[in-house]
Amino acid sequence: RICMFLLFSKMFTVESVISAASMVTKNRYGWAVQQVGTLGTIVGCLTIPISVFIGWISQYREDRVLMIWLMSFAALGMGLLIDVTDFVSTETDTYNEGHALAVGPYRYIAGYLLVFCSVQAFDGVVGSVLSKVIPTALATGTLNSGLLATVIGTFGRACGDVFITSVGFIDIRQIMNLLFVPSFIILAFDLILICYKYDSLTA
Repeated sequence: RICMFLLFSKMFTVESVISAASMVTKNRYGWAVQQVGTLGTIVGCLTIPISVFIGWISQYREDRVLMIWLMSFAALGMGLLIDVTDFVSTETDTYNEGHALAVGPYRYIAGYLLVFCSVQAFDGVVGSVLSKVIPTALATGTLNSGLLATVIGTFGRACGDVFITSVGFIDIRQIMNLLFVPSFIILAFDLILICYKYDSLTA
C-alpha cells in the first residue's frame, strides 16, 4: 500500500510540474512555444540517462536509501518553485521581478529539472521495492502488480491534470504557489512516510 501511494503521489506532483509548464512560463516569463518545447526536449533526453544511472547506483545502495535521497531532492526542487514573494506582494504585473526571493526563469528551470530527474529516478526505485514486497497473489497473472502500478500511475496523472485545471480557475496570478505548495507538502509527507516505514521497505 505504501508503494502504491508513493506511485500515485509522485505521478500527481510531477504532472503538476510538467503539464503546467507552458501555462506558468507563458504567464510569468512570457516564453514562446519554442522555449517551452526546448525545455520539454531537454527533459525527454534526460529520461534514459537517469534510468541508466539509477540502475548502476542501485548496485551499491539499498532501494530504501535511494528513495530517501531522491524524495529529498524532489522536495528541494519543488521548494525552489515556490515563490515566497507572492505571499507578501501580489500587486505587481511583473511577478516581483528582480526580488532576490522571487522565482525567476533560471530558478524555475533548476527546480523543474530537479523535480523531474528525482521523480523519474524514484519511479524505478519504487518499482524495484514493489517487486520485492508484493504479495505472491499479485506477482503473477494478468491482474498483477505491474498492471496495478500502471493504473494507479495513470489515475495520479489524471488527478494532477484535474488539479491544474481547478487551480487555473481560482487565480491565474497565484498559479505557481497554488500548484507547487500542495505538491511540496505531498512530497514532504512522502519523505516522512518513507522514513517512518523504512524497515518495511525491504524484501
